[in-house]
Amino acid sequence: MAYPEPPSSKSAVKRAGEAVAENRATSDDIALIDQWRASHGYVINTFQAWLKGHIGRQPFYIEFAQRLKRRNTVLDKLQRRSSAGGALIADVSAMHDFAGCRLIFDDIDDLRNFRGYMHSPQVMRNVEHQLRHEPDKYDYIEHPKFTGYRGIHDVYRHFPRGSVRRQEKKPWDGLLVELQYRTRAQHAWATAVEISDLLDGERTKFELDSSERGRFFAIASEIIARRHEKLTKAFIEIPTKNLQDELQEIENKLGILRRLQLLKQFEDESSLQNHNVLNIYRLDDGSLELEIIPFRTAAPAIEKANELEASKESINAVYVRSDNPKQLRSAYRNYFNDPIDFVKIIQSEGNLD
Repeated sequence: MAYPEPPSSKSAVKRAGEAVAENRATSDDIALIDQWRASHGYVINTFQAWLKGHIGRQPFYIEFAQRLKRRNTVLDKLQRRSSAGGALIADVSAMHDFAGCRLIFDDIDDLRNFRGYMHSPQVMRNVEHQLRHEPDKYDYIEHPKFTGYRGIHDVYRHFPRGSVRRQEKKPWDGLLVELQYRTRAQHAWATAVEISDLLDGERTKFELDSSERGRFFAIASEIIARRHEKLTKAFIEIPTKNLQDELQEIENKLGILRRLQLLKQFEDESSLQNHNVLNIYRLDDGSLELEIIPFRTAAPAIEKANELEASKESINAVYVRSDNPKQLRSAYRNYFNDPIDFVKIIQSEGNLD
């Protein structure tokens, strides 16, 4: 199938990103950034084929799905400012998560074993993709973010097979893709944050400064790590019981878990296909509804996601691909309003209900 090619000038893409960051972007600037974003659909296709081949050789279970970063998320990210007032993203063409692959494991050992295998010479000698950083640079399990986020990210430069050795340059050479490695418990936490933010109109995921709500999720993350992964990496001087008590106090005040419990779960997996647009919109009564729009191929799905993102009716729309609908539901649980794993984990810790 035909995938969109990236703009010929990365400098022009960078200038368009700067225009968005400075609130002076034209429609041409937006279109240029969106062309750059959409071109990463080719990268997703290459990496999903590579990864699935290796996933199938493992003796343990791995959930896997991919997504193309949403247009509105890109524009929002470009407009975010640091505490000093400067733009957080200096060069949109250097953003490494336009193409994203997510791998979810039952436990830490499986995660680290598979990631070590993917970094091994036996795997890398057969491809030309290049890891663009030191292996521990984005290890947020060993060094969690202050928000509580845990997982490990790997960023690769994408080179289709033969493009380097035969010097056959292709338009997609050198584009970046981010691989996210998470355990099931880490994934439960991360999706709960996104669902809660969506429900309450908050931005905990992107917090630059801590808040009471942010502390709730940071504490919850550490409790989960201690109980499920036997790791103590944050709040090191505070006993688990004290963290549980503080979590209960914040819950009594904010009611975060209570709202998460009320969300209905999506049941109709039969409507999911390999290529899907997941669209969240708000009903007249204020509740959230999920619409799934399936497609046979990627190009019309990406086009539909763009159309929805530009409309006022859609709150959140994204193109995702997966060959296994059940894995898609789990890997992108935030779009299915299903935070049940997080709620169960936290409630098992004590009085939280």
